[in-house]
Amino acid sequence: MNNILVKVFTLKNGLECFGEVSIVRIKSKDYNLLIMKDYMPIIGEIDGNLEIEGVDINKEYKNIKGYYMHYDNTFNIIIEGE
Repeated sequence: MNNILVKVFTLKNGLECFGEVSIVRIKSKDYNLLIMKDYMPIIGEIDGNLEIEGVDINKEYKNIKGYYMHYDNTFNIIIEGE
């Protein structure tokens, strides 16, 4: 069962929530990161692309800058300037 809840906050769209996400892929200028269910808690900054993949969702944010936190199978991100 896919169990990651993703919360994306932008000024343009407000808070968007996506349930039943299986993979969060971060491709930043300095690193690549793949977050799946039960991944360790992590806080970071992104300067690059974010992909959210799940049963009913396949969403991509390109060339973004933002700050994220993953804890207890919940991934939160605040995207700057959108």
